[in-house]
Amino acid sequence: MGILPPGSTKAAPPSSLDAPVGSLVQYDDDGGILLGVITGAKRDKFTVLNVRGREVELARPRLYRLPSGTSVSGASVSAKTEALNGISKNIEREASDLNVEELWSFVHEECRIYTVTELCQNYFGSDTPEKHAGLRIALIKERVHFKRDKDGFEPRSAHVVSELRIAEEAKKRKVTARESTVACVVQRSKDPAAVIPHELEENFALMGEVAAGVAHTDQSRQKEGKELTHLCAQALKLSENAPIEKQAFDVLLKSGYFTKDSNLSFIRHDIPARYSREALEEAETFVVPSTLADFPEEERRLRADFTRKHTFTIDDISTQDMDDAISMERTPDGYELGIHITDVAWALAPESALDREARRRATSLYCADQTVNMLPRILSDMKLSLRQGEVRPSISVVAQLSEHFEIREWTVTPSFIRVAQRYTYDDVDLLLEHEDETLMRVYHAATACEEERIRKGAVRVHRREVVPFVEDDGSIRLLEIDEESPARSLVAELMVLANSLMAQFAVQHNLPVIFRGQERPDENARQALVDVPEGPAKDFTARTKLKKSTMSFEPHYHAGLGLDAYIQATSPIRRYLDLCHQRQFLSFFKRQQPWMSKSEFEPVASEVEVHLNAANLASRETKRYWLLRYLEQRGRGSVITGTVVRLDTKSPLVELDEIYITVFVKTTRPVRMGEQISMKVVTVDPHGDYVRLEAVA
Repeated sequence: MGILPPGSTKAAPPSSLDAPVGSLVQYDDDGGILLGVITGAKRDKFTVLNVRGREVELARPRLYRLPSGTSVSGASVSAKTEALNGISKNIEREASDLNVEELWSFVHEECRIYTVTELCQNYFGSDTPEKHAGLRIALIKERVHFKRDKDGFEPRSAHVVSELRIAEEAKKRKVTARESTVACVVQRSKDPAAVIPHELEENFALMGEVAAGVAHTDQSRQKEGKELTHLCAQALKLSENAPIEKQAFDVLLKSGYFTKDSNLSFIRHDIPARYSREALEEAETFVVPSTLADFPEEERRLRADFTRKHTFTIDDISTQDMDDAISMERTPDGYELGIHITDVAWALAPESALDREARRRATSLYCADQTVNMLPRILSDMKLSLRQGEVRPSISVVAQLSEHFEIREWTVTPSFIRVAQRYTYDDVDLLLEHEDETLMRVYHAATACEEERIRKGAVRVHRREVVPFVEDDGSIRLLEIDEESPARSLVAELMVLANSLMAQFAVQHNLPVIFRGQERPDENARQALVDVPEGPAKDFTARTKLKKSTMSFEPHYHAGLGLDAYIQATSPIRRYLDLCHQRQFLSFFKRQQPWMSKSEFEPVASEVEVHLNAANLASRETKRYWLLRYLEQRGRGSVITGTVVRLDTKSPLVELDEIYITVFVKTTRPVRMGEQISMKVVTVDPHGDYVRLEAVA
């Protein structure tokens, strides 16, 4: 911009003639447009007295001269300032009264750049300083109908105006929603029962993302969330010096949208909280026939009737989504072992709303305070669960065993079963102590399978594990899991057997499935264990030396299990890829061909793997959070013991007893690998995943 004679589009050289002292000018200042009067000139700079009563030196290109006709009278600065303010009010009135859309309608058909003088003459029929300045301000502020081009303005096309109007309306709605959100936050801080209007839920969720530290690729969304958080924090008079994540958490906590233990990991990893209405409707309307005779005839022809076999489930006492059952019968020359998996593929149509929801979740998550099922509970816990006394379609792995529990032959077949008995792990451990005949046979069969795997190179790695639970009063209870108990070992081994036999079946019949494998540990990995004391330190070191498991459409050796081919197919209620494998098998049983080719399966597997990785991260982070909350619950100054499991770091890494997580601990003396030390709790921040312990001398 420059000082130009009104109506001209080319800059004129600075001189006392085109910019005499007393000329009215406008200039941009920090997003606004100020009115001023020239009081002096020096080379390419002018001294301007503005409406605020300040004299400033400005370069010539920053100034825009108004038409002559209105003078600023008065000898003193205050008199000139008063006169400027009077003129400025007239200009503002002209700007607010101007109908920009009407002006645009006069000139938009001629696509060119108009000077302000031309537009004034078109619209007003005259070009007074107040009208000129007011029109210019109105066009600069209203950016829908005209595009600014230096000191001129070009009317936009009707199409562009329409698009900009839509964007402007959206912006206004966003501003209104932001103001309403701040008001709602303040209201709920005083009255937690106040309802969050539906249209504001997205803004609360946006602040939740800020609290969780979600790294957005959409920078504008991230910026919007932070700005909204700042406004709400100011309204609640929260500390503005705190990190933005803490500000957001405190805003949502005070407004009752969050609780102290709200799961930030689920937000961070985008774990779905609700099912779609269509998916819930499909789950509600799905019907499982109550008797075998009520199933379609084609299903009865397809499936073996195992409903008279004595079939039983073994699960935790709290488990409701039971997807595997076992049977064991005497035969003339040995035993028949059955491992029966509920047939979810029969119930869930590909690309249905339920299927899309399951694929998006990838797996069920079991946390201390909540369970997030892959399928709605009416399916996972009721209609598809292997509930005692109810007929269920299944995929059965049936093995014929010798008197010494060696596998002679086996088959995979679709079936019907009816669970006769439900056991808990504790029930089975007690019955095994009393040498229950059927369970002892199952246990011997499982033991024989494990011994065969170990003979083939399987590696057993012990891991201490504890599961946190939140009681009704908010306290955290820990349940230690003994994975080597007879009952848990039995079930784990039979699932490995079923998965390995189904893998072999897939290889034999050329079914595209996702095989899981693991390379053998390096030779130096074994050497690294030589000098490590037995116990948690050795177990930890052994785990760190294992190679990562791999996934492939080609069978490959699994060093950890000692198997040449292995898939996961025994938890279709809980894992989406298991469901996909079931569909491959069921399609083969019905049509002698797979449901999906390898090329069709690959993108599905890739998509699910992304969601599965996110779910697994969220699960690990959530479990660690609750274990740290348990440590916090014990209180500052409480003492906990642990075992040194790593020394090649700045501070020793210690696996804590009771909660079995690893933390770095500062010590005042040297410690040994495998040494058990006592530590005092100094600081615990579960949300920040921070714990500070001090070794007790």
